[in-house]
Amino acid sequence: MDDPAFEMQVSRLFAEAPSYPDAPLFAFDVEQRIGRGWALRRVLIAGAGALGGLIAASQAIGSGLLPRLQGVSHMMEAVRRGLGDLPSPVALRLAALPDMPFGGEVVWLVLGLALLAGALLAGRSLEEL
Repeated sequence: MDDPAFEMQVSRLFAEAPSYPDAPLFAFDVEQRIGRGWALRRVLIAGAGALGGLIAASQAIGSGLLPRLQGVSHMMEAVRRGLGDLPSPVALRLAALPDMPFGGEVVWLVLGLALLAGALLAGRSLEEL
């Protein structure tokens, strides 16, 4: 037969966590291990980011990006000089598109990346709520 007093005593004993004398030291050790893991992750992420940045910079230098950017600045200077010929700023932008040193694929790529960044930002914001 079941003894309710005994069952209550057993459940109370299991509900109360026993106290150990080295509990603060154990908790400190666990916090240090967790902190050390995050520090290592941060260092690895920063190193990977720096390596990626160096690779991107070398690719940009190797592809002749600086002369292209100078070409864009010269083109914008010519557009500013010819500003009086165009009827509106929208027409100015549309007229400058064919002279850009990159194709339309780059515009679509940038728009896609902007949409992806917005979706990730929205997802992160929803997680925080």
